[in-house]
Amino acid sequence: MLKKVRIAGLGIASTMLMSLGFVMPATAASVPSGTVSTILGEHAGKCIGVKGSSNAAGALLQSQNCSDSGFQNWKMTKQSDNYYEIKNVASGKCLDVTGWSTVAGENLQQWDCNGLETQRWNISDQGNGIFAIISKMSGLAVEVADASTQNGGRIVQWDWMNQSHQRWSFPSSGSGGGNAGGDNPIGFGANVTGGAGGEVVTVSTPEQLRTAITGNTPRIIRVSGSIDFRRTEGFTTGLGCTNSENYCSLNGKQEKILDRMDYCVGHSKYNITYDSAGVQPLLVGSNKTIIGVGANSGIKGKGFRMVNGVSNIIIRNLSITDINDGIVWGGDGITIDNASRIWVDHNYFARIARQFIVTGWGTAQQVTISGNYLDGTTDYGHYCNRRHYWMMLFLAERQSITLAGNRIHMGSGRSPKVGANTNAQGGVVHMINNYLDQNYGSGADNMQQTTLLMEGNYFEKGTRFEPIARSATSNPLFAPTSANIGYANNYCSSILGRSCVSNVDLNNSGNFVVNSSAMSNINANSNWRNVIRSVRPKRASEVRSQRFGPQSDIK
Repeated sequence: MLKKVRIAGLGIASTMLMSLGFVMPATAASVPSGTVSTILGEHAGKCIGVKGSSNAAGALLQSQNCSDSGFQNWKMTKQSDNYYEIKNVASGKCLDVTGWSTVAGENLQQWDCNGLETQRWNISDQGNGIFAIISKMSGLAVEVADASTQNGGRIVQWDWMNQSHQRWSFPSSGSGGGNAGGDNPIGFGANVTGGAGGEVVTVSTPEQLRTAITGNTPRIIRVSGSIDFRRTEGFTTGLGCTNSENYCSLNGKQEKILDRMDYCVGHSKYNITYDSAGVQPLLVGSNKTIIGVGANSGIKGKGFRMVNGVSNIIIRNLSITDINDGIVWGGDGITIDNASRIWVDHNYFARIARQFIVTGWGTAQQVTISGNYLDGTTDYGHYCNRRHYWMMLFLAERQSITLAGNRIHMGSGRSPKVGANTNAQGGVVHMINNYLDQNYGSGADNMQQTTLLMEGNYFEKGTRFEPIARSATSNPLFAPTSANIGYANNYCSSILGRSCVSNVDLNNSGNFVVNSSAMSNINANSNWRNVIRSVRPKRASEVRSQRFGPQSDIK
């Protein structure tokens, strides 16, 4: 039987633990200072809260069913010694060890913040969005006493054993849609920090932006005003065609398709001239934050591309528009292909040749796409109805994507389409609290290789609109509505440790199914399960009031 040994820094005790196969928590923390979040337990899917919602100094802490209470929300502030103060949002008091104890099993409490070592904590990254919380004073880890799964279980300090009841995640408070002004991503991209800690540069010209985003050095790039790449790299003429569905007059304009991937087989080909800048996207290096200054900054005529293993990138508060509108294969807004830890937040997309956001066949892991406004309004409709077809396409292998709180407006397909290459491992997409309005044709669609979990999305009535493509209903799709939420929660409660949130479909399509295969896939992957557990969607009725796209208060 394994004996627990108290950890007291990096001496004999830690050596004994490592010899028994346990990994000591890392000393460096990666939670951004100022993060406000619940502290969610991996073991039981419950949150650390103050007993009795008390404001009193000395009130004990518990493992509680998660709610929206401020007594379950904590602010993590990094101190000069690189340890954290953890302060309760509602009471204003700090996480503290009762009686300055260094004894394993001692209760944890809240106490008036005093800056002493009994209130200093090492938040140590254990990978996959999971952290250990270690007392500076005692060297002991925060855990749920006796590995309890009950509501009201005691929170104590104990020797670090790398057990699930000692492992925690930090989902953003009120996670639903990544509301404007929130500085932390949720879901699979929760640990993206971008250029935090690096130099801050402001750019306003194409060359300045191109230079600033290169390399892997941490950097925060503030985009000031509109940077226009159109007509800066000349024009290209190549063969293309008009799809048979587009033989119509739409202000004299029709959607054209460049001759790629057999799209023009069986169609008459002719020369199409397009802006060369659109097909040469900006290559972004690792550890970058690209953020618009105010609500009116962005780029025109060119998109961003993240490839070749880059990671830890934030793209926020930008307008990305006017990339060869009406010419399919003329450029994408954002491409993620063999890249990880990506946060795409509160951007505006419009008038783009092909996909607004797309993955390649490579991996796209730990990605969160939140708060964006995808505006499909165009003169070049795929079905001649002024609606853009190519909204979002997620086909990456082993992808893990949270799609949260976006507005998808005037689309006619791929909102999103998810899947993978034949025989590839398709991964998972968690689609929550998105608002779809004035859409046509099909909305979400998933192929057999990818698991799609949909919660709290709101689908306005559209013209000939299927919020979920009928072809998706036999695949790993889990999309509850009020009609089947009772059945769905049999799975949600046991696997996610919480209830699922119903979607609202004003189209009465009947395609919202809850296939057990989707939940089985999530349950079989502990990383997926833990991340999805950590996100608590809003009710679908609340999503229309969210702020989408760039905002003046995002800095």
